[in-house]
Order: sequence, then C-alpha cells, then structure tokens
Amino acid sequence: MTIGELISPSKKAMVVTGIMTGVAAVFSVVPYIALTEIAVRWMGGTRDRLWMWAIFAIGAALVSQFLYSIGLGLTHVAEAKLRHALRKDLVRSLGRIPLGRVDQTSSGSIRKMVVDDTASIHTIVAHLAGDATFAGVSLIGGFAYLLWVDWVFSLVLIVLWALILAVTGAIANAHATEIMNKFSAAQTRLSAAAVEMVEGIKEFKNFQAADSARTRFNDARQSFSDISYDWTNKFGRGMSITYAFLHPGSVIATVAPLAVLFVHKGWMEVGYTLPFFMIGIGIPSGLMQLVSLMQHLYEARQAAQDTAELISAEPMSEGETLSDDGPQPGSVKFDNVTFGYDADNPVIHGISFTAQAGTVTALVGPSGGGKTTLARLIARFYDPDSGTVRIGGVDVREVSFEWLLSRVAIVFQDIALAHDTVAQNIALGHENIPFEKIEEAARAACIHDRIMRLPHGYDTVIGSEGGFLSGGERQRITIARAYLHDAPILILDEATAQADPQSERAIHQALSALSVGRTVIIIAHRLATVANADQILVIEEGTLIEAGRHNELIQRGGTYAALWQAQQIESYVEEQ
Repeated sequence: MTIGELISPSKKAMVVTGIMTGVAAVFSVVPYIALTEIAVRWMGGTRDRLWMWAIFAIGAALVSQFLYSIGLGLTHVAEAKLRHALRKDLVRSLGRIPLGRVDQTSSGSIRKMVVDDTASIHTIVAHLAGDATFAGVSLIGGFAYLLWVDWVFSLVLIVLWALILAVTGAIANAHATEIMNKFSAAQTRLSAAAVEMVEGIKEFKNFQAADSARTRFNDARQSFSDISYDWTNKFGRGMSITYAFLHPGSVIATVAPLAVLFVHKGWMEVGYTLPFFMIGIGIPSGLMQLVSLMQHLYEARQAAQDTAELISAEPMSEGETLSDDGPQPGSVKFDNVTFGYDADNPVIHGISFTAQAGTVTALVGPSGGGKTTLARLIARFYDPDSGTVRIGGVDVREVSFEWLLSRVAIVFQDIALAHDTVAQNIALGHENIPFEKIEEAARAACIHDRIMRLPHGYDTVIGSEGGFLSGGERQRITIARAYLHDAPILILDEATAQADPQSERAIHQALSALSVGRTVIIIAHRLATVANADQILVIEEGTLIEAGRHNELIQRGGTYAALWQAQQIESYVEEQ
C-alpha cells in the first residue's frame, strides 16, 4: 500500500480544500494591491474613490480568511475520520497477521504505530492541501503583482533571496534524511523502553532489577537526546541561518537600499515601493512556512509509510468456516512438524503425535525445549515450516480463524486482563451473554466467592475501585473465560505458575471441572500434576524424545524418569 492509497479516503476533501485555499490566497493579495493604489493616489493628489479601494481591501481580506478557515476545517474533519479508520485498520491488521508476530512486537512499538504514527499523518491530510496551497499561491500571486509593478526590482530581489536560500538550504539539508531516519528509530526505541519499564515495574522491583530497567530506558533516552542534539546541531543550525536571513528585519534591510536607489534614479514612483515592503516581507515568510511544513511533512511521511506497511502486511491465509466439528471432532494431530522463528534455525524438529478426543496430553521437559511453541502452533499463532497441524482431522490452514478459535480455548501463564469490569473480562468475545452464564463460569472456576467480596462484585473494574486480584485469582478469571468459551480443545500453559499453594489447589479444582469431556493439552513443570495424563510427551531441544504414560516412562529410566526423581528429591528436601 502506498501513502496515496493510505490517505485516499481524504483526497476529495483535500482537493476541495486546495481549491478553496488557492482562491483564498489570491484574495489575500488584493488588500496589498488596494493599499498600494490608495498610497499612490494619495501622494499623487488624486483622492477620488479611495473608499472603493478600502472596501476592496476589507472585502478581500474577509473572503480570504473565510475560504481559508472553511477549507482547513474540511481537511481537519477528514483527517479525524481517517485517523479513526486507520486505527481500526491497524487493529484489524494486527488480528490478521500471524499472532506470533504480534506477540514478538513490543508494546511500545505497537503503541507508536496505533497512536503516534496515525497522529503524525495529521500534517499530510489536515495541512498539506490547505497550508501548502495557500502559501504557494500567495507566493506566486504576490510575486506576479511585484513583477507587474516593477519587473527589474522584483528580479533583483529574487536573485538575492535565491542565493541566500541556496546556501543556507544546502547547509540545512546536508544530513537531513539520514538524521530523520535515525530520529524515527530512536523515537521507537524510547517509546518501547518506556512502556516496558512501566508495564514491568512490579517485576523489576520484585527482582531488584529496577536499575536494569532504568538503564535500558536511560540508554534509549540518551540515544534519542544525542540524535536530537545532532539534528539541532546540523539541520537546525542551517535552518536558523535561513530564518535569520528571511526575517522581516533582514528583508527590509535588502529592500530598503534597492527602493532608495530605484526612486533616486527615477526608475519608479515612491508609492510603488510600498508593495515591496509589504508583499516582499510576506514572500520570505511564506517560504519559511513552506520549509517548516516540509519538516513536519517528512516526519508525517515516515509515519504514513510505517502505517501503510503494517496495514498492507500479508495476512495469514485462511480457509472456509466448516459447518461441523470436522471428521475427527476434538482431536489434535501433529504430522512431522518442523518450525523455527527464524527459518534457518528450527526450534521444533519433525514432531508427530496425536491427542485423541477427550484425552489429556501433557507436554513436559526442560525449559526452552519448545513446549509453548507447540501449543501456539495448535492455535495457529504461526504456521509450521513443514508438516501439518490438524484440529478435528482438518489442517488448521484450511479452516477459518473463527472456526479454529471456536474449537480451541487457551489459558496461558501470562495473564491478560482488561481494565474493565470482572463480568466483561469473563465474557470477553461474547456479547449480550446472560449474567447467569457469567456467574456459572465464575463458580466453575472457583472464583465466584472472591468476586462477591469485591466492592462492586461483578461490576468491579479490575485494577481500580479496590478491584485488585492476586496472580492466582487473575488466573481463575481466565479459566472462567475459557469455561464460558466452551471449546472442545483446551490448552493449558503452566496455568499454576503464578499461584500460591492455596490458589493452586483452587486452580486445579477449576481445571478439573473445565477439563471434563474436553481434549486437554497441558504444559507442566511439576510432573506430579500430570502423572495421571493419558499420554506424556517429553520435549527436549525441540524434539519428541519420549512418549507414554507415567508408569511406562518411569520404567524406561530415561529423561522423564530422571526429571521425576529430581523433583521427588526436591519435594522431600522442601518438606524437611
């Protein structure tokens, strides 16, 4: 998607605004013409009908301001609508691209794209057509009038100003593109570091890592400051010199000697020097406005380019929504699946297994072995590089996301609750659902009694109004959400990882109720919690090295048996 395609919904308003502000610019020159004619007639002793020129001046000024204001109003409204639409498109795009890509993108980067970049596009839509057209036509119209008054005087001024602009512009733009690219990248890093520090402040403090978080933020801040200083030193210095030469005082200093010379030589009347002092000052001011607009426009174009790239990112392909649960309802099957976040470095190597409907399959093994990656492949956070993942006997790439995600409920160890009521958090994705269903899900998740102790019960906003929940309680809210989702396949990724012993018992009770009649894929670190699983898969370094029931694996004396023995010794030591 090009930038033009991105802002296409606003093009009609921009064209209309360009026409209106162009006409407004023409009218803006009329008052100067009128004042010049009044001055010439007054000094020449011909004072008839001066009031007509005064009316022209006042009328033209009013018409110019009216057209300009209405024109900019149109593009501002169009920009507000476009920004709203772009943010919807961005969020929609985030839902269409691989979920894994979203998961790997920092919150700060996403915030910049959705909030900051869409706001930066304001300059292109709201001001480019209006301000640029007004400034450009004003410059052309004003200079055309000056040429009509005295073309020799006008050309001398233009040559002088052109030389000044050429020199100062070369100084200002020597490193502009390179610095602006660095500036944009540094801004993204700073935003990401700030969001990371704020979102993770509890964990940073808990593990006495606040200094480390501050260090990353300070490094990003320092880099941003250094680039900002570099921009000011190289680009800003040239712009300051340019503005100094185009300042009204400097312009008068160039116009006045020429005016004296031309009047002294009898080349022009005194009265006709007036427009060179009035419009002559306006021409450099208009140029400065255009230069300033171009600076903002460059940043806006960068933001628009990033936004266009995300919106036009290739979405994950999807098939049709099936009318049933597939030929093998509730089953999960991996067929020689290989996957890597980097295609040249696989983290899953040729794994095959089947989880029959209504059974419990446990994924265990050392940390970093690929267990969570397998779970996310089931929900199609990513597509395998080779092999096939099937749900209900159907390749997950051949069905719609709606069908797939209606068959899979996921309870991750990373708890994601919205700043909303408890009821809305449980009912996520279900509109107009009866309250009785929400309460039923909460009771099944063993969290109803705790909710009723909150200040406003189910209407309590989580994170405020006293709605603060422990990690285990928040986990049970997500379990209630999964219960309400009522999917035939349940994925549990270390669901008790953040729970205290009391909450862990409640969570196990909730998961037992939730698992009845469902196909369960559970990732567990504590092997005792999955000893009764129908099958246990031992994953190490992305490879399935053992599979079987608990007793079978113990008898083999392999990796699972070693992990079990180590945990038994650890539990014994803790009890002592």
